[in-house]
Amino acid sequence: MQTTDVLIIGSGPAGISTALHLLQLSPLWRERILILEKDNHPRHKLCGGGVTRFGLRVLQNLEIPLPLPLPQARVDRVRLQYGRQQIIVRGKPQFVVFHRPQLDAYLAAEARRRGVQLQENETVTGLKTTSQGVEVTTTRGRYRARVVVGADGSKGRARRLVQGRAAGHVARVLETLQPTSGESIPFRENAALFDFTATRQQLQGYLWDFPSFVDGQPTANRGIYDSRAGRSEHRARLPEMLRAFLPPHLPASIQGHPIHWFTPRGRFAVPHLLLVGDAAGVDPLFGEGIGPALGYGAVAAQTIEAAFRRGDFSFRDYRRRLLRSPLGRYLTLRWAAARLVYHFSAYPWFMKPLWHIGAGIARLFPAGELYPQQNERHIHSDFTDQR
Repeated sequence: MQTTDVLIIGSGPAGISTALHLLQLSPLWRERILILEKDNHPRHKLCGGGVTRFGLRVLQNLEIPLPLPLPQARVDRVRLQYGRQQIIVRGKPQFVVFHRPQLDAYLAAEARRRGVQLQENETVTGLKTTSQGVEVTTTRGRYRARVVVGADGSKGRARRLVQGRAAGHVARVLETLQPTSGESIPFRENAALFDFTATRQQLQGYLWDFPSFVDGQPTANRGIYDSRAGRSEHRARLPEMLRAFLPPHLPASIQGHPIHWFTPRGRFAVPHLLLVGDAAGVDPLFGEGIGPALGYGAVAAQTIEAAFRRGDFSFRDYRRRLLRSPLGRYLTLRWAAARLVYHFSAYPWFMKPLWHIGAGIARLFPAGELYPQQNERHIHSDFTDQR
């Protein structure tokens, strides 16, 4: 049985961020971390692909040079639509859209470059907590770790071990990728759309249209998010709503997946095991996952470092650390807004004045420059060289 101090299950943004933040605390951690990934990079991953300003700041703090050397679509203009009303939110940028398999592969390669051991094609099949740590069984062998970080997503074993049978609050997402022109409005104007009009039809969320690149080709990333904030309400017909939103002449392979909400009342750890990323919970308002996933890594690393320093692996302080962190405040605000907005989103008397108020706020607080402009030729050649 192999032993390690910290075993991270999953090499998405949350798992990689945890490892990189530990290395920031001390380079000696590179000999004490093992990451297990059930697939191999670049692996398929359903995701809108947007990295918000919150996530970009985490990457900056990790000393990862921006812009990332990947095909990407910068979004400087976000349109929030409700019927004929709209809110325009401007930023430089508001977020950047990546093809998620490429983003994850790049971050995993960066972790390896910094000395982190990452083993791919190794699926965790069992977890057992003991007084000394966690015993992990995989398709290749067995491990004993003082600490396990559950970065294996909403449906992972780590989440089930921590939260038991409690399903938590589960939102629904459907999405599709469609070929488009680089001269289309989203690409020409660096723009993205969040359309909340379907809240009139019991949708507790929005439809989206993002510019993106897949295999270097301009692609429309479109989908629908249903928060299910009011569980007793009539379920919206997501496939029909999404198909009505999509251009009728383009092929559409629609895929879906559940995502678990973050809640400040959630359970995020048991002794020797803590959750990060989608396993801990995503932003309930927009379903944002990547930025918070990167943020979880910072809090988890500080908690793990303190646990080894004190010799106390109960992780009783993880929830407190999380809620007091910038990430915790960010997610708690989104959680409160989601509970309010989606509870009343079916009522025009609530949504129409909300849009007027939001439009005024957006004009007062444009977001300043954060992300350097990309050099397309340089970015594509750099990424090709890394692979």
